[in-house]
Amino acid sequence: MYRRPFETARALVRARLLLLGVRERFVEVDGLTVRYLEAAPAGGSANERPLILVHGLGGGAEDWSRVIKALARRRRVLAPDLPGFWKTPAPPEGMSFSVLVRYLAGFMEAVGVERASVAGNSLGGAVAIRLAAQRAGSVGRLFLLDSAGLLQDPPRALEPHTREEARELIRLVTGKVAWTPGFVLDGVIRRAAAPARRSYLRSAEPTDVRDDLPRLSVPTTIIWGDRDRLIPSGHGEALRDAIAGSELIVLPEVGHVPQTEAPREVVRIIEERLRR
Repeated sequence: MYRRPFETARALVRARLLLLGVRERFVEVDGLTVRYLEAAPAGGSANERPLILVHGLGGGAEDWSRVIKALARRRRVLAPDLPGFWKTPAPPEGMSFSVLVRYLAGFMEAVGVERASVAGNSLGGAVAIRLAAQRAGSVGRLFLLDSAGLLQDPPRALEPHTREEARELIRLVTGKVAWTPGFVLDGVIRRAAAPARRSYLRSAEPTDVRDDLPRLSVPTTIIWGDRDRLIPSGHGEALRDAIAGSELIVLPEVGHVPQTEAPREVVRIIEERLRR
């Protein structure tokens, strides 16, 4: 716990999910072994379009641990580790935005999903936007949670080198100032220095979806935490204005990761829109 707090926490979350019936699976995508979590209705009676959950920078499938079971009451739900993150290795062609999008499309094909609703948080939101713009027939609905894609350059705060910088990153993500143990701050620094994450941030290809937004033709719900200081809610407003027919829901007292901080609200919003 003290040496690897985030890895230990993820392992504990994984164990709890497996006990709840969520399955851990692996699938080959263009020669890369992609790991994912899958949940389905009891008895396998899925009667709605599948839902794919896409995590953010440096995250993993467990980022959706507080919502995956509830969202799987009526449908098959799949949450992959993007290439280079958590238990999916980095792709041989290197880390870049277009590579992540290509592997997500390949993942859908590999697991037999022709058309799905897609929810993405932060970087995962940008990946979902590009996927829906390029492959409109494969995405039926979009949910964007504090989505990336409009920043000119990655925030410098994403690469902390000191405990003080790690504390500032936590403040930007949560919107709160709270005491954080030193070993957790050290874990934030080590996590930020992961080779694949660092390689992505140094990629020559920007995480930029502005040209994709006018091409979106799927119903889109944008969910934003009003305490998010890493990607402020003004980005949510810009996405809403650029995506025809989209809606923006701002959650009070919530930071950059709504599915963790306000899981019941996120489940309610997604369920209500998917039932329409």
